[in-house]
Amino acid sequence: MKSEKSQENKLYKNSLKRVVATKLLYAVFVLLLLISLYHLVFAHRIIPGVYIGKVYVGSLTYNEAKKLLQDYITSNVQPIELDNKDYKYLLKPDDISLSYNIDASVTRAFEVGRTGNLLTDSKEKLSGFVKKLQVKAFYDVDQDALSAKFAQVQGDLNKPGQDAKFDLENNQVVLKQSSVGQIVDDKDLYNKIVGSLDDIDFSRKQLVVQEKDPTFTAAQLQSFTDQVAKIVANPFKITYGETAWELNSSQKLDLIDFSNESDKPDLTLNKNSVQAFIENLGQEVNQLPRGKVSQVDGDKVVKFEITQNGKEINTKKFTTDFKSAFLTLKPSVEVSTNDISTANNADKYGIYSLLGTGHSKYVGSIPGRIHNLNLAADRTDGVLVPPGAVYSFNKAVGEVSGKTGYNAAYVISNGRTVLGDGGGVCQTSTTLFRAVLNAGLPVITRFPHAYRVHYYEEESPIGFDASVFQPSLDFQFKNDTPNHVLIQAYKDIPNSVLEFRIFGTPDGRSVKISDPVVTNVSGAPAAKYQDDPTLPKGVVKQVDFAAGGANVSFTREVDRNGQVLFKDTFSSHYQPWQAIFLVGTKT
Repeated sequence: MKSEKSQENKLYKNSLKRVVATKLLYAVFVLLLLISLYHLVFAHRIIPGVYIGKVYVGSLTYNEAKKLLQDYITSNVQPIELDNKDYKYLLKPDDISLSYNIDASVTRAFEVGRTGNLLTDSKEKLSGFVKKLQVKAFYDVDQDALSAKFAQVQGDLNKPGQDAKFDLENNQVVLKQSSVGQIVDDKDLYNKIVGSLDDIDFSRKQLVVQEKDPTFTAAQLQSFTDQVAKIVANPFKITYGETAWELNSSQKLDLIDFSNESDKPDLTLNKNSVQAFIENLGQEVNQLPRGKVSQVDGDKVVKFEITQNGKEINTKKFTTDFKSAFLTLKPSVEVSTNDISTANNADKYGIYSLLGTGHSKYVGSIPGRIHNLNLAADRTDGVLVPPGAVYSFNKAVGEVSGKTGYNAAYVISNGRTVLGDGGGVCQTSTTLFRAVLNAGLPVITRFPHAYRVHYYEEESPIGFDASVFQPSLDFQFKNDTPNHVLIQAYKDIPNSVLEFRIFGTPDGRSVKISDPVVTNVSGAPAAKYQDDPTLPKGVVKQVDFAAGGANVSFTREVDRNGQVLFKDTFSSHYQPWQAIFLVGTKT
């Protein structure tokens, strides 16, 4: 009996296994059938659930998706309105050269579920039935234009807060209140704009703007009022040898700042103001070293020596000394300097060969003019320009005035030729300009004269001049060679000739200078005669000189080993100039 029951149980279990196996086999069959049908149906279609941006393209063929996307873009691409309270800005697609790539976008959509990775593809195909499978649209934009639009929005919305600060009113120190600023959330701005383009979503966007608290409030700085007032009232001088510079109240106040490195403000110096102050001071204190080539063999330098050490402000020490003296109400501080060369290291400058020359003639100049041009030549003679540095003619010659040794001679001022301190210095800058041209060094700043001056066209083509007038007009060039360059002046006073030679390390460059192109030539206006009651009757004195007008340009190409280093053009516009005579009427 027991054996029969066991046999029945065994039969039942076997039967149940067959049923389960059959159902499992059926389920596998159905699953395979569904998979086959899925692949059959979507073999040439995008899988379900796929969006390109906001556009649903699931289950569509390539051409259907392409048409749908094209129609959507045509209908929906429009300016994006950026909004923040009273601020509104329209970002126009044309302004950033927006162009959607339909084919690439649809191809990207087709790639969803078709990576070749079985696990990833299966997951994406199943996910498509229950959630969005969103891909970004392909598009091109002008990145520079888009960045400019970002900057425009930031510029419109960003309002800097104002720290509390000390100011002068009626020469009294007063404390100004702080104000809260605002700043646009740059990350939010970027994400919203780029997200809109990715999603083809041109709906209005609300910009996030955050308040920006001031670093210091008036309450925090109130306790410094007396101390700041004492610093501003304290007579304070910077000294260097026999020279002294006294700071006025505004300058002193501009140097004061507060640090927030601790829990409470601390009175200190404004780093930017101090740096700018030291740079300006350096214009008067710093001196480039000077040298001299005393022997040559052709273009080769045989003997070069240092004739004068250079000086520069010891920025670190002077800043420390200045801060201590300024904040502790001392009356003055001495400028600390360092030597930047010694007489024993002439070889380090690389003065090996002649790089270029320039000359001019000044026959017929009055004595004052001759004195001035030669004095200016003396003051730039021997200057050594470091590699990578920019040479300034105005800085090299220093102040041009009667107190620095210059005589009165004719200068161009306010549209007139008049007697003034330093007349003739332009002959020096013109001659140096020509040497720089021939040496193949880059010209940074050059100004032509207002009218043609006959001195500059003696043995030289028209247009090869460089005007200077302190402080606005300067002649500057850059030393782009690997070593120093030396500027050396040669004066032939009996023959009225000035020459500059530039020495340095030759690097294989060659210079080609074109003939000047002269256009719009015009004659000088008729002479003008003016009565002058200060001159005796019968006396006629010429105070301005006639010159024809013209436009002139020439080019320079600097090559090295067959390659063009740079090419520049020098243009001049010379006005027609009227001769003016004063006629004496004094009896």
